[in-house]
Amino acid sequence: MKKWLKIAALLSIVLIGTPVVFLLLRPSELVAKEDAKRLFTLPTSHYLQWRGGELHYTDEGQGVPVIMVHGYGGSYRNWQKLNDSLKGQYRVIRLDLPGFGLSDLPGEEGEKIDFLKLYSDYFTFMLDTLHLDSVYMIGNSMGGMMAWNAALQHPTIIKKLVLIGSAGYELEKIAQGVSKLMNVPGMGLFYAKGMPLAMSEGGARRVYADTSRINHAEVANNNKLWNRQGNLEAAYRLMQSHQFPDSSRIRDITTPTLIIWGRNDRIVPVTHAYKFQRDIKGAELVIIDTCGHVPMIERPGVTAAAVRKFLAE
Repeated sequence: MKKWLKIAALLSIVLIGTPVVFLLLRPSELVAKEDAKRLFTLPTSHYLQWRGGELHYTDEGQGVPVIMVHGYGGSYRNWQKLNDSLKGQYRVIRLDLPGFGLSDLPGEEGEKIDFLKLYSDYFTFMLDTLHLDSVYMIGNSMGGMMAWNAALQHPTIIKKLVLIGSAGYELEKIAQGVSKLMNVPGMGLFYAKGMPLAMSEGGARRVYADTSRINHAEVANNNKLWNRQGNLEAAYRLMQSHQFPDSSRIRDITTPTLIIWGRNDRIVPVTHAYKFQRDIKGAELVIIDTCGHVPMIERPGVTAAAVRKFLAE
């Protein structure tokens, strides 16, 4: 019996210990804020000061404002293809949520944050600062959750709502599945030197249904933004907070809503699309075949056509 225990221990070191040691001892992959800013600022980028930090968003086009809200670990770059499709008819504003992309998470290191209030205040700040009194809002995944929550808070401002693979139901379970490592207490230590590119590649394979569509150069860019100074810590703190809006309030949404879902979504199951359609009166539903969690990236043409039709109605 002892012999088998020794063999098991050795296997544990080989199979588990080596990756752990690698994560701890590898060179830092973190990207300084100024370097990230230099790499990813666009001619359409804007920066605002908020609560001692800096917020980033892009703003281009003319017409009714359309605000795009990315998901967990995402950035304004997730919306490039939909942005290009809409900017000829609309004013497109792509947000980097606090703690993601090129936006800082306000507050001191280690400070306890009420994330629900923080993001609620953030959307109010952005709407007020940009003098937006009538907008359309589009959100994917966690950004969808924030979009429908914002629609409840600002029903007279947000005139139309598009939810793409949105979080909304079984939120604790969905959060646990998004990034299992982020849910392990103490895992922040392993991210102290950044997220390896291989992990970003693995994440991309999870969110796509057709992995041949993955743009590996863009995965590398996303990895750099994950590794922007402060972003991994912010993402870890958000996941560890276990704070979620009240799903029962989805039934109170009166904003005209379009729901778009990838039939092969492995992050938020397509069954949740039908729950949104059930709970939001009059909601329209578009299911895209051979498509995963990010339809606006994996199937941009179909997604853009559905969005343009809905916004024009």
